[in-house]
Amino acid sequence: MISIKKLLAANGDDERDLSRVVWLILEAVACHAIECDAGEREQFQIGLRQIAKKISESSRNTSIFVLAGEAIKSIEMYNRGVDRTLHSKVKELQSILSLFTRSMLHISKGSTASATNLRQIERQIENAGQIEDLRALKTQLELSLKSICDEAVQQEERRTSINDHIRETMSRPESAALLTEAVSEVDLITGMPSFLMIKPALEAAISSGRGAYAALLCVDRIEIINSRFGFASGDQVLITFGQHLARRFSGADALFRWRGPGFLALIARTGTEASVRNEVARVASVRLEQEFELSGRSVLLPISSSWMLTGLENSTAEAVFKKLEVFSAAHARAHGLPS
Repeated sequence: MISIKKLLAANGDDERDLSRVVWLILEAVACHAIECDAGEREQFQIGLRQIAKKISESSRNTSIFVLAGEAIKSIEMYNRGVDRTLHSKVKELQSILSLFTRSMLHISKGSTASATNLRQIERQIENAGQIEDLRALKTQLELSLKSICDEAVQQEERRTSINDHIRETMSRPESAALLTEAVSEVDLITGMPSFLMIKPALEAAISSGRGAYAALLCVDRIEIINSRFGFASGDQVLITFGQHLARRFSGADALFRWRGPGFLALIARTGTEASVRNEVARVASVRLEQEFELSGRSVLLPISSSWMLTGLENSTAEAVFKKLEVFSAAHARAHGLPS
């Protein structure tokens, strides 16, 4: 800047001074233009330097002002192009991060804490408007993925320990009777308390005198999945749905495996029946999907359910059980299952 002032003072020619200043400014803009696309940046620099050259060769103020306006227009158009490119790149990064987060959310369904963190990050990704926001979210995502990896290792260790314990127990003949009795109380597919445990739980809930409800949720179209993809696939759907219920109902609620595709939730609530019905409706309406392999390609099928709710107050276990069986039988008939 000092050199420019000395140059102008020494020259003493206002028109010449003005053209030199404009030329220097345009040359600086051309040199330091942000590069989003190398070809567009080169064309912008060439065009701006051509204008700068015309200005340096011009001897009239009016011509200089016209050329300066042309330069401003060129700069404005290039800036708009850069802004569009940057915005497109931010959106592309958002899409990639969001896809990755949703994939990890699907993988980590068994962990409530990890799923909650990933959902929060997904919402933040959708609202992010700057590259800096995405960089910060990248750090959060790295921490969540590390937590998921640690949980996977712990789950594998627990699974190995349980398998070793079962093998050890089964190897002892004197424990066979106890093992059979214990397994009968647990559903072997979902790991939930079995159908045999429902009546005692109903009696206990009714006798407690607290406001309680029984919600029976039955997975739809399970027979179609079994016949098309095999019973192992149907079992996986039941596991996925059971995990979903475990995440959505509170830890104080009791979940059981009903017969067939059914799950029973005993929930204690102090609110009105309408509010409890809305809560169960929200749980049942969450969109779930299960991926299957069919003829060498992946098929993603939605998991839906039908449900009923009945209050336990002023009732008996036999009466409630009968209502549940009537609904279960109707659902089985509607979906081609043995009732």
